[in-house]
Amino acid sequence: MWVELALKLFSREFRRGELTVISAAIALAVLTVLTLSMVTERIGQSIAQKSSAFIAADRVLASDHVLDTAFITQAQSQNLKTAQMVYFDTMLFADDEMQFSSVKAASNAYPLKGQLKVKDTLTGETKVANSGPTTGNVWLSESVFYSLNIDIGAQVELGAALFNVSKVIVEEPDAPFNVFSSSRRVLINIDDVAKTEVVQPGSRVYYRQLYAGSEADINSFYEWLKPQMKENQQWYGVKDRQSPISNSLNRAESFLLLAGLLGIILAAVAIAVSAKRYCERQYDPVAMMKTLGGSRSMIRKIYMLHLLLVCAMAVSIGLLIGYGLQEIATSYLSKSMGTELPLGGFKPWLVAISTGVICAVMFSIKPLFDLFDIPPLRVLRRNLGDKLAVSRVHLGMSALTVFLLMWLFSNNIKITLILFISTLALIGVLFLVSKLIFGGGRKLGLKPDNSWSLAIASIQKRANVNAVQLISFSLAIKLLLFLVVLKNDMISDWQSQLPSDAPNAFLVNITQNELEPINEYLAQKDIQVSEFYPTIRGRVNAVNGELVARSVSLQDNEKKDEEARAGIGRELNLTWLKDVPDQNEVTQGTWFGENAMAEASVEESMLERLDVEIGDTLTFLIGSQSFDAKITSVRKVNWATLKPNFFIILSPDVLADFPATYISSVRINPDQKRDFSQLLRTYPTITAIDIDNFVKQIQTTISQVSLAIGFVLAIVVLCGALVLISQVQASLGERMQEIVILRTLGAKSRLIKNATLYEFLLLGGLAGLVAALFSDIALLIVQQQMFDLAGKLHPHIWIIGPVAGGVFVAGLGYLMIARTLKQNTQGLVRALG
Repeated sequence: MWVELALKLFSREFRRGELTVISAAIALAVLTVLTLSMVTERIGQSIAQKSSAFIAADRVLASDHVLDTAFITQAQSQNLKTAQMVYFDTMLFADDEMQFSSVKAASNAYPLKGQLKVKDTLTGETKVANSGPTTGNVWLSESVFYSLNIDIGAQVELGAALFNVSKVIVEEPDAPFNVFSSSRRVLINIDDVAKTEVVQPGSRVYYRQLYAGSEADINSFYEWLKPQMKENQQWYGVKDRQSPISNSLNRAESFLLLAGLLGIILAAVAIAVSAKRYCERQYDPVAMMKTLGGSRSMIRKIYMLHLLLVCAMAVSIGLLIGYGLQEIATSYLSKSMGTELPLGGFKPWLVAISTGVICAVMFSIKPLFDLFDIPPLRVLRRNLGDKLAVSRVHLGMSALTVFLLMWLFSNNIKITLILFISTLALIGVLFLVSKLIFGGGRKLGLKPDNSWSLAIASIQKRANVNAVQLISFSLAIKLLLFLVVLKNDMISDWQSQLPSDAPNAFLVNITQNELEPINEYLAQKDIQVSEFYPTIRGRVNAVNGELVARSVSLQDNEKKDEEARAGIGRELNLTWLKDVPDQNEVTQGTWFGENAMAEASVEESMLERLDVEIGDTLTFLIGSQSFDAKITSVRKVNWATLKPNFFIILSPDVLADFPATYISSVRINPDQKRDFSQLLRTYPTITAIDIDNFVKQIQTTISQVSLAIGFVLAIVVLCGALVLISQVQASLGERMQEIVILRTLGAKSRLIKNATLYEFLLLGGLAGLVAALFSDIALLIVQQQMFDLAGKLHPHIWIIGPVAGGVFVAGLGYLMIARTLKQNTQGLVRALG
């Protein structure tokens, strides 16, 4: 019997619109989470897939020793595409000319991701090659042609084998981004390695296996591979490499994750407010049912069924609308990004459904229990039960629910705590501010026939309701300001790292005698060039007299001397400078003075790797010569500037007597390429490293990330607006009552309209001011802790916040009640009844 009654009551209230607010709020939560999750997941997958071109695969297995071919067999059985590569350095001969070159031997499937671009002649058109060279053929980078003075069709000797030169290498997707690696690139087929007889026991050879496929298949294969990997083997993807693109991707993912978290907060606020308001509006019907003999048990079953029906209906609608929105969004983004976005997984659906159900239950359960406790006498005394409106238990449960949802969504306790604590602090301050301001309304001595007086009186009359509205408004504004400013700071930081005139090539191996004529030539041709840095290869051999770990035996699987302290198992590129480089910032200690003697400046990450501090003494080994230098400063280096950078810089006196070569970065415009090629012909010993394609790929990725971030931001802004709408909607009934009373007392329509507008203006302005202050504090923390940005304050948003908040809330609030203001008194009375 109660089921039939519950369904009739549900149908009646649904037709009257009683359930629309809470249903819309739950649907809003679901569609927000689903849309944000699916859009961010699909964009993230797309960016990661396109960025995989930087390593020519989705994952790479690297080793200094031969890799087991069983890995390839197993990967292929698990639906993965595979390729193999071998790297080594050797001499290349052509008649009487010779050139030390870097050789890459690749299987026919290379590259699995990205494009390998070549030319048929030195002056020909660039085209995409479907695979690498066939056996017996070799492809060379342009600089090798100049060094060996050969052309297409020539023959070159590589070890014991003779090869035909058939293509010019223009672009390799996985060309190493290392300014000290050789640009003399040689590409052969992996089946030709054996006949060159170059790879012998003890040779320095690097092996790579490339894998590409779905993320699920890759993860499944890695689970099989991991127990069999040796210590000297490394499994990595594009985001694991230390490069500008990996930093950009990690920041983008962090921002998209942050946007999703803030979307959850906004949706949760909307549900909490709506659920509480719905239950309050049911106080009178429950009191009447109890008066007519309805039991607590029956009432509980009726409203629990209502909650179940509302939840099921709202979640379904939210999923439907959310899926439609993300399809529209991804379709637009696909066209803008020039690529088809991959399909999303099941996680966004599960997260969205879980969010809707958890929010509906957790935010409704306490108000429902309060509803069941409404006394029957409320039909006579309408104020009975009003004390149930504010419940610490309800607030605590709501806060815990939001925290758990944020943690579940992000899997990052650090960022969850930062956002959650800053939000709680904001709510606490706003509650105190609202009590002080709203409680002081009677002391202002304002006139009753003044719109401002009426507005402030209205704010004071609804002190508790307005406090909740103020908190909701501030929360929405804070989150929106937070994302907008963070987005601008991120994009500004990326653009400052890679401006339109960023270097796109490096000049390496320049001798002292070549410095002046090369500088003059570049100046004459108007080619932008950075400072020339002297470089020399050296090893950190000891710290404070204690030897560091080193390789002891090639036959012993590259084992380290376990008794020695932590060190760097390779030689470093050292330089000596008088002044701090532009892209470096001294964070500890002091830079070299005029009379500096045997001093060293160490980059932050190197300081940690060596486990040293200012005042420690480093012993360097260059060839057979050894010397000491004391650490006097620590530097933070911006590695993304594409300019020469160094882990360790020494004072000028230390290496002055050592022979060195120089390195610099240059910016070559399209119309200057012929002049640059002439420079390489004139000085064939110089190594030129072209990174123009690398720069273009980074800039393309950043523009795509920026577009994605902008769209996600638009979704969050929309969610913020909907939260504001739900707040105004929740107080609409009470405002209608006030309008009826004011009209009955003879108030003019203009007075009521202005008072309503001023009320929202005051609430919005105050909310915007507090939101701006807390948003800036949270930004300062998040930029430093999560995005590795130089945290800074943004005083301009302290003005923008209150102005934008006041205008936005006033405009939106006025539009929401404009129809009510236009109704006549008789119509409002009927609506209230």
